[in-house]
Amino acid sequence: RLTPDIDNQTVNVCVKIGSNGSSPVSGKLLFAVKDPKGNKLANKEVQINNTEITFTYPINNPMLWDEFNPNIYEATATLETEGMTDSKCETFGMRKLTNQNALLQINNRRLFLRGTLECCIFPLKGYPPMDEAGWEKVFSAARDYGMNHLRFHSWCPPAAAFRMADKLGVYLEVEMPMWGKDAQPDEKRWNFFRRELRGILKEYGNHPSFILYCNGNEITGDFSFIEELTATARQLDNRRLYSGSTARTRVKSDQFYITHQTTKGHMAIYEGRPYTNWDKNKELGVGLPIISHESGQRCIYPNFEEMKNFTGPVQARNFEIFRELLDKNHMLDQAHDFFRASGALTAIEYKDVIEAQLRTYLKGGFQLLSLNDFTGQGYAPVGILDPFWNTKGLITPEKWREFCAPTVALLRFDKRALYNDEVFEGKAEIYNYGPTLLKNAKINWSITDSNGKTLKSGKLKTQTVGKNGVFPLGSFSYALDNITEPQKLTVHLSVAHVKNSWDIWVYPRHSNLMQSTSEVLYTTVFDEKAKQHLADGKKVVLCPKPSKVKGRKSVFHNHFWNPIMFKWPPMTIGCLIHDDQPVFEHFITSYHTDWQWWDILENAKVIEMKDAPAALRPFIQVIDHYDNNEKLGIGFEAKVKKGSLLVLAVDTQKNINERPATQQLLESIDRYVKSDKFAPQITVDESYIESFLKK
Repeated sequence: RLTPDIDNQTVNVCVKIGSNGSSPVSGKLLFAVKDPKGNKLANKEVQINNTEITFTYPINNPMLWDEFNPNIYEATATLETEGMTDSKCETFGMRKLTNQNALLQINNRRLFLRGTLECCIFPLKGYPPMDEAGWEKVFSAARDYGMNHLRFHSWCPPAAAFRMADKLGVYLEVEMPMWGKDAQPDEKRWNFFRRELRGILKEYGNHPSFILYCNGNEITGDFSFIEELTATARQLDNRRLYSGSTARTRVKSDQFYITHQTTKGHMAIYEGRPYTNWDKNKELGVGLPIISHESGQRCIYPNFEEMKNFTGPVQARNFEIFRELLDKNHMLDQAHDFFRASGALTAIEYKDVIEAQLRTYLKGGFQLLSLNDFTGQGYAPVGILDPFWNTKGLITPEKWREFCAPTVALLRFDKRALYNDEVFEGKAEIYNYGPTLLKNAKINWSITDSNGKTLKSGKLKTQTVGKNGVFPLGSFSYALDNITEPQKLTVHLSVAHVKNSWDIWVYPRHSNLMQSTSEVLYTTVFDEKAKQHLADGKKVVLCPKPSKVKGRKSVFHNHFWNPIMFKWPPMTIGCLIHDDQPVFEHFITSYHTDWQWWDILENAKVIEMKDAPAALRPFIQVIDHYDNNEKLGIGFEAKVKKGSLLVLAVDTQKNINERPATQQLLESIDRYVKSDKFAPQITVDESYIESFLKK
């Protein structure tokens, strides 16, 4: 057992000798160390007359271990006694971990964990890799996406994982196979956990990557037993920090706390917001380092192209069921579009979730659930990576690292959708947990249009930026009065060698929206007047109040984790926007929802369209959860009798002067329906329209 002491530049050594005899063991122990460069340090010889020897070994000017410098020492103890020789080799790292001032610290500097969960998802073999190469793929993928930490959710990985994490500089949090009710009184079970705790610490305790230990996940039961385990672990081994349970009752011996909620408020961040001027600092201050529990976890529609990759014992039978349902509901041709659109939204959400975590400068870090998909619990496709730790092609590692890395440029602002008579104001910050200061860092900002043309640029004060914290850099503004047409702009910020960007949308104000003419009738009710207008071969725009529409609640966000395990509203996973249709000619959008859709979707209702003609596809098509796969929409058009009908289940009145994106969507619809381009081809009966409206 090797316990580093970087302050005194020593390693404390404990050697135990197994002996079958009754007599004391006598002889000598030779102790040798190689430094990370392979140089041999001075040997130490110790006379022994017992089965346990402890001594201190000097390591002058030690090369410390952390994520940036994963320096590994190698120690060999050789026993010579009574004509026989035996040796044992162990690796270790010179590092120090503390929780002073409720902050994680490694080697006397602050540590911020950017982590993801590892839930033992290995479909190709059905068990975790037992070789270093298998773990190199996992940890390298995490590092490629800016992570420095993995939490092993309710399990302890094999030795190969620790060895590779040591080499790559990845911080690990390890747990026993304890979850839920496992702490309820049961002496046989409790004795297993007592043995398992000691076994984990003995077997893997020398690994410097093993920085955190927790008994298990979301435990319920007798917490006096949880306190017993935690206190015992602290007494046995002080080389890491300990916690009783994730996301549940705290115990006296806790040295850190992984949670979604403190006594001061919610800590986990599951979704973004239509502005960036927020953080979670006020929810902290509970006396321990806080790590956010299972943040993110927004669904992506399954990618059926992955089915062919399940060549091992785990087969994608659920995907077969999902695909059959989609085919039954006449939308199988849209499967890949659903995947792309929902995936784009999840990537957008993860950017905002992670940036909010980084802005929370008092926190000890965060743990996503998860960077890769989870094949259990009915299937939770929440990852940017698939279950095999391969990319889904939704976002590149380079783009991801703009907002998740040791050093990240951050920008606080109050709106993503603005009128052109407003002023955009940004407050620049830098999250810097990199290895060095940013000396004389040049800070540049610019705003470009959709063609990449720079509309305005500027510089903030050149300055030296500290490390191991979040630092303000200054502010800038841009008057939007030269924007006369709807535009998507991009705000760029660069600090020294790092860069980041954010999209905003700018719109002119519109008055006299939704004005009826002799040809076009705007209405909130499908009454006799509207029916007669259609019978006469004219045009009707029906915008029923969401409260008058049967169907599901509309929200901006994708469903949480998965709709099979958590059957709560909205049970939808984003929208597929048919952006090539002329209804969007004057409303800037891509094929997926982005932040300009926030106030539209938050003030809408999802229409269930399973009884509509199979060929009818809504232009705002909501993606149903994948074990249901019904056709859903917020906006669609159809031919009714001789006339043309456009339905938009969006509140067009509530605070409409404060909703620039909704105004612009209505303006685009108005121009469309009053043009010759509005000529729906698919016919529906009046009875279908009445079927989703409340009396």
